[in-house]
Amino acid sequence: MATQPPADPKASTATPRSVADRWALVTARDVMRTDVITVPYATPLSEVERILSDNRISGAPVTDESGHIVGILSLKDIISRYAEDPDSRPRRGPGFYHLSSEEMLEEDFDSFEVPKESEETAESIMTAQVYSVDVEDGLKAIAAMMSKHRIHRVLVEEDGRHVGLISTMEILDALNT
Repeated sequence: MATQPPADPKASTATPRSVADRWALVTARDVMRTDVITVPYATPLSEVERILSDNRISGAPVTDESGHIVGILSLKDIISRYAEDPDSRPRRGPGFYHLSSEEMLEEDFDSFEVPKESEETAESIMTAQVYSVDVEDGLKAIAAMMSKHRIHRVLVEEDGRHVGLISTMEILDALNT
């Protein structure tokens, strides 16, 4: 017969009801992440991939030129796009958009742009529907919203401003404490 680990003395006094009561007190403010990585809407998908990878995140809000959040983009969106149209995947071979700065005059740098049609941008595949919760919303309501809409992240608002983000990882981290 397997032996059970010693019971945690703190946990032994907690009844299932008191644990539920404790979780009922946890709000978005308690679990939200405030260091939110965002992606400008005109960012090429190859750069979006790099940003998500470098920051070890699976998605990010997409912002317009004034910094307002206009959508959400996830790795799932990128993978779905590439599966739908494999030719849309950015080419990364040697010399891709490679120009020697020695071949360009100083004034050419100001006017040089990679053609927009050469690669899709965050705006072209983002999900425009953005879900938000209030900083005082409870963890149970937040989890219910995420489950209902089958989403992995919600923005957190306070006084009409986005002040944070909660992903499924923040909820799991909160449950693990």
